[in-house]
Amino acid sequence: MVNRMFFRAFFQKAFSHFVLFSCAILFFSCSSQPKRIMLVQDVSNMAESQLETANKGIIEGNYDRASTSLASAYRLALSVDNTELLCKVMLSGIVFKIACPAIDEIIVASSLEKTAPFLFWKNEDILLQAQKLAARSSEKELLSKLCVVYEVRILLENEKNEGISPISQANMQNYLSRLEGVRKAVSKEPYYLAYLYRTEGDMCLAGGNYAQAREHFLAAAKLHTKKRYLVEIGLDWYCVARACSLGGKKNEALSAILTALKYDKDAENTRGISSDYLAYSKILLKGSPSEEEKKLSAELESWSAKILSAGE
Repeated sequence: MVNRMFFRAFFQKAFSHFVLFSCAILFFSCSSQPKRIMLVQDVSNMAESQLETANKGIIEGNYDRASTSLASAYRLALSVDNTELLCKVMLSGIVFKIACPAIDEIIVASSLEKTAPFLFWKNEDILLQAQKLAARSSEKELLSKLCVVYEVRILLENEKNEGISPISQANMQNYLSRLEGVRKAVSKEPYYLAYLYRTEGDMCLAGGNYAQAREHFLAAAKLHTKKRYLVEIGLDWYCVARACSLGGKKNEALSAILTALKYDKDAENTRGISSDYLAYSKILLKGSPSEEEKKLSAELESWSAKILSAGE
């Protein structure tokens, strides 16, 4: 009888411990499970990657790849109603149109009319769509300020196309003032801040203020280097070399173009490398070139053409 009571008490105690232990395991296993994700960004991330590829293609002069990547970024961003990315796609579309105005001549033009119809609009119409998207976005203030940068770029390009050179000091100061007014907001986006610097540099070049242009291009190069936008750095230094060359500073121009060449080689940017060698050859002929400089200039021009041909 005693043994029976003992065993009953033992098993009751053991069973209680087992229940408590099981509950503890269940509690901790449930509490340690990861929470369900409440924000999915897979498609948006793919769209952003395509946009970056497009921007890289524009800088490299690979307009077929740039346009198809823009079309892909547009489709992906539209499919999830990502208005912020759609706005940025439109802004890159403006840069694409400026770099490649004869869009009908690129290989993939026929397929773009359905996949990226905005690339066939006027720059002003693309900007208007970007502004509408900015107004619908959660980043309304920032994107609206970004649109100002591209509006100024369009105005500058329109003056160039009309043969207004140099642009009037009044217009240049107006444009620079507008860019200065959005600088603080744009500084939240380093890539676009660097584009603002480069736009300021181009503005000063068009106005004949070469020393100031150089400083803006150097600011863009510094920011691109800090943020490791490799393919952009070569273009920045190419612009520095151009500003120095136009300003009559031959040695500084030669130093800058060699820096551009270094970064374009690092980025394996064929068109950039070819353009750097061609610019190098022309800078050598500035002033009163020596016979040695003339000879090297001819060699570099020939080498530039060979590199471009090899990359086609």
